[in-house]
Amino acid sequence: MRLNRAIRRYVAMKHLMGKPFNRGTQVLRAFCRYLNDVSLRSVAKWHVLGFLEQSVLSDVTWLLKYRILKAFFEYWKERGELEGLPLPPSRCPGSPRTFVPYIYSASDLRRLIDNTGSKRRPSAREFSQLAFTTILLFLYGTGARINETLSLEWNDVDLTHGTVTFRGSTTHSARTVPIGLHLHRSLQNYSESRAPSGGNPGTFFARENGAPIAQGNLCRSFRSLRQKAGISRPGDLSPQPRIQDLRRTFAVHCIREWLRNGNDLRNMLPILGAYLGHASLTATEAYLAVTPERFLPQLSSLAPGNRNERAMACGNTDAKCEVQNHRARV
Repeated sequence: MRLNRAIRRYVAMKHLMGKPFNRGTQVLRAFCRYLNDVSLRSVAKWHVLGFLEQSVLSDVTWLLKYRILKAFFEYWKERGELEGLPLPPSRCPGSPRTFVPYIYSASDLRRLIDNTGSKRRPSAREFSQLAFTTILLFLYGTGARINETLSLEWNDVDLTHGTVTFRGSTTHSARTVPIGLHLHRSLQNYSESRAPSGGNPGTFFARENGAPIAQGNLCRSFRSLRQKAGISRPGDLSPQPRIQDLRRTFAVHCIREWLRNGNDLRNMLPILGAYLGHASLTATEAYLAVTPERFLPQLSSLAPGNRNERAMACGNTDAKCEVQNHRARV
């Protein structure tokens, strides 16, 4: 049985019992969109964990979604459609979050890009293989957030001067950042294939019909791509690599190369934070926790009280370019 059919039958059963089940229907449909319409038996524990951990949730909301999914799976297990419950351990209220992002290796990234060529010919409502490839290169080459990337407009991408402008929001800083040569060529090729012919050009990255690309559709396409590329984490409960992890990979690869080259991270971290649009240096320092342990001696010298705040990237063009020089060599 397919997941979508199982959900429709389960919701219909709830309605026959006189229960509105509005919240449950929303959660189950969101779960189906997250996984696509897969076989019910193919749902694994890490699928459920990935769905629950895809955004920051309070304990109450997390447990509510967990219980809705648990009741759904129990219903189908009792009817012989499942052999067991594909559920991770329940969260204990007040327990700390221990999610660790996946840091892609250079070979991982090459496999992802190589496998975008296997994307089937898109319909007018889908995005092309070229758009998909360029978005992945952009996310890794700039460390941008997905919503920032998909909301870019044509005048935000200045290929003449080699810069991209992110407009910012109440939680994200507005900024203009330089881009590397390889990414510049990729964006140039994409823009030549999609150049608007007058009127309202819309978003820079768009579907074949010019409409914006939905973040959910992009994430689902990436999950399919990752599986084709054979990139995964071992273990039944390990959250699988996500497209959001390209941002973390950008930051960690920069930090790793600076450590190899002997750069002073007291100067470089504020620059990286400004490049990523962080509101505070604390958010940037979180990436140190996922930098390889062999660099621990160098990282241990970065006590918060010893930071050099004067190196903020506001006017340091050479230092900004140091971030992108790393990207240009990938």
